[in-house]
Amino acid sequence: MSQVIERVVAQHLNDYLAEHSLLPRCQSAYRRHHSTEMAMLRVLSDALSDADSRQLTLLALLDMSTAFDCVDHVLLLQRLQRSFSLTGIVLQ
Repeated sequence: MSQVIERVVAQHLNDYLAEHSLLPRCQSAYRRHHSTEMAMLRVLSDALSDADSRQLTLLALLDMSTAFDCVDHVLLLQRLQRSFSLTGIVLQ
């Protein structure tokens, strides 16, 4: 049952963030029709365009797979409330 609730909440949150344009345009994670493949193609396309224009391209890659484990959850909840206007039961 908890997985069903989690999916419903995630869907509502994603819909809210998309409706209010609160996600960065190039963010691919957790978004419909934004695959890893498309993100990689975008990076490659930008690098090739820059090379054609004789521009320098630097790429830094970070493994963020455990980043959420390091997040201060009190600060995260405050940010969700202030930046995204989430309140009440949503934050609980």
